[in-house]
Amino acid sequence: MRRILIPALCLLLVGIMAMPILAADKKPKVAVVVKTLTGDVFQLKMAEAARDQAIQLGADATIYQAGGQTAVQRMVQIIEDLIVQQTDVIIISPLDSKAVVPVFRQAKEEGIIIVCMDQVAEGDDYVTFISTDNYAAAALGAEFAKTVLGGKGNVVVIEGAPGSSVGDDRKNGFAENIVKGSQIKVVASQTGLWTNEKAMDATQNILQANPNVDLIFSCSDGMTGGILEAVKLAGKEGKIKVISFDGSSFGIELIKSGSIIADVAQFPIKIGRMSAETGLGVYNKTIDPASLPKFIDSGTKLITSENADASLADAF
Repeated sequence: MRRILIPALCLLLVGIMAMPILAADKKPKVAVVVKTLTGDVFQLKMAEAARDQAIQLGADATIYQAGGQTAVQRMVQIIEDLIVQQTDVIIISPLDSKAVVPVFRQAKEEGIIIVCMDQVAEGDDYVTFISTDNYAAAALGAEFAKTVLGGKGNVVVIEGAPGSSVGDDRKNGFAENIVKGSQIKVVASQTGLWTNEKAMDATQNILQANPNVDLIFSCSDGMTGGILEAVKLAGKEGKIKVISFDGSSFGIELIKSGSIIADVAQFPIKIGRMSAETGLGVYNKTIDPASLPKFIDSGTKLITSENADASLADAF
């Protein structure tokens, strides 16, 4: 009996000793969730940066995409699936600030850490939101527009998708600040749904109703090509100035060619890396979530013909 008990006891002790080692070796599961990876370089670079940084920090990380700029329900479904899969950290750019609130609440109740990047959700179930200060950045564009227009004229805003916190902040940041201390009027503001096609349609409709437009503000480089095509078809090329938002290599090349006069830059790779570092810091308890501000600004700058060449080095 003693010969049987001793090997069994040894096996039990070995098993107990191994348990902490296995727990220590467990890799956290990180999900990076964005609206789309197709036709949106900003989202692609941001998602890749978050995933790669999470892997470098020792996590298993996977990118998930909703599949479109308006695929709100698909994004909600992805989060529901991640809850079932017992994901540890969700790094997400929500498509709609309201639609994700119930699943965010559920995820938090399950102990999942949520970091919002680029776009934010309502409520307080995420630990922090890391992004460009889109309102302040758009206001920077507005101040430049006031100088270029000499404080008077008619401007148009081509907005992002309805329900997008980013789109709303850019629209409001430009529209509210362009009229301050000036004689400039915002004669029209319509959604371009973040796409060239819809932005082109919106711009054509606006220019037909408003023949005396001096400047158009595009809320994304992803819509600026469509806006420029509409301006060209209206016979206004060279007459209507365009300012864009993103600071992509595409936008900077448009500045260099003289197609647009400025681009407000943001930094998707920096946003992605910071989001992964923050989420895993909270998971590993090296960051106290109570110490985090609800918003962390990743920075911005205005790109014009004067600094376009130098800005290409940091562009996405």
